Amino acid sequence: MDRPLRASSSIVLNISEGSGRMSNKDQRRFYSIAFGSTREVQSILDIIDEQYVDLIKTADSVAACLYRLLNPKK
Repeated sequence: MDRPLRASSSIVLNISEGSGRMSNKDQRRFYSIAFGSTREVQSILDIIDEQYVDLIKTADSVAACLYRLLNPKK
């Protein structure tokens, strides 16, 4: 189960790195990578078992937050 740990670590690390970037373009690049990793974690959780309902809800919330960061209201 190394893959879920790698993917979930990628989410946190890319959000952190993106928040430290000064340009919107750089921030969006890291947030986009984090969003992709979030989708990967969601897929892994869907595949392995339904006992992770709380984790699935958390991953959904993270995905929603990242989506808003990537698609701000104009």
